Amino acid sequence: MNKERLPDGWKWAELGRITTITAGGTPSRGNREYWNNGTIPWVKISDITRKKITKTSEFITQKGLENSSAKIFPKGTILLSIFATLGDIGILEIDAACNQAIAGIRIHDSSKISTDYLYYYLRSLKPYFERIGRGVAQNNINQTILKQTLVPAPPLDTQRKIVAILDKAEATQRLRAEADALMWSLFENVFIKLFGNPLENPFGWRVKRLEEVSEIVSGATKGRKFNDQATTWVPYLRVANVQDGYLDLTEVKEIEVLESDVDKYALYPGDVLLTEGGDRDKLGRGAVWNGEVPLCLHQNHIFRVRVNPELLTPEYLNMLTGSTYGKMYFLKSAKQTTGIASINSTQLKNFPAYIPPLELQLKFSEIFKSIEKSRQNQSVSTNQLSVLLKSLMNNAFTGDLISN
Repeated sequence: MNKERLPDGWKWAELGRITTITAGGTPSRGNREYWNNGTIPWVKISDITRKKITKTSEFITQKGLENSSAKIFPKGTILLSIFATLGDIGILEIDAACNQAIAGIRIHDSSKISTDYLYYYLRSLKPYFERIGRGVAQNNINQTILKQTLVPAPPLDTQRKIVAILDKAEATQRLRAEADALMWSLFENVFIKLFGNPLENPFGWRVKRLEEVSEIVSGATKGRKFNDQATTWVPYLRVANVQDGYLDLTEVKEIEVLESDVDKYALYPGDVLLTEGGDRDKLGRGAVWNGEVPLCLHQNHIFRVRVNPELLTPEYLNMLTGSTYGKMYFLKSAKQTTGIASINSTQLKNFPAYIPPLELQLKFSEIFKSIEKSRQNQSVSTNQLSVLLKSLMNNAFTGDLISN
């Protein structure tokens, strides 16, 4: 990191000198005594969803703690993801252990730097961590790099003012996210009312493999060598653009492809996009493409599913794959390693799709599109809030947000 000039009264400090940084650990999954009836909260990257970490999805036992590199971090510890997904961050509101993909960061002297201030500063470095992350199989940040990370430390009173402003901005962003979640819940309620819970298939809809009722294609590969063949640059969708039930088009990048491949990978309105995975939250994540960007392609970590319109509607399929039923299938079928899960085209092609009457699907699609208009209006506000928070964080740590 560049050591830029700081305002008067501010100082640079190496993270490793003002904090203790320790990675977590995972008890053996093969030993039930380490997991069954565990009472010690155990944090995974997927548990780091907001500033305060108040609960976990898994627990380990005391025996699991004693027989692994896992350790309990006290309330107030900052947790930062350092493997695969880089730079996700939160503050423990409970005593908890965590896995080895997460580093626990504990401040030495809270009279010099506050936990909340350091949280926001490290959060602002997520793009930096993603850029420098390195690894053979998965990107990671080693502790040496983390300890050498420079932190601009203003007087404590200035830190408090910065935190107060960023807290308000984040709270507003969180309220918007909750409104978005309620909108998705409305989709799910309408879906279940019309088709029943797909986990139970109460109406006995017939089942077909997804490849029997759609065309499934992987996307363009980034960084190919073209050997002087004619190429062109076109917009393309990355995994980051395909969220759970919607598209985030805040940043659409371009990719170089063969001119002859443009038609092969081009997206058309009604295509259902599904991510192959990586981190568990990206497994089978999907959304419907409605031609938001003219002549847009998709990368190879995204599957394009083009349905047979005589049997399926895109909106129905998108909800089916995004339901608990769909997520359970993908998790069960996926190739999995520590914190990582991915599906291949064969597994997606074998997805068992329920086929309700087309007229019922069309009814759902009309309702979906109506609700989607409201969601898109909310999405504009969501993107604006995200840009605002990033701008505030960029200015906060250069002295431009608060003057002493």
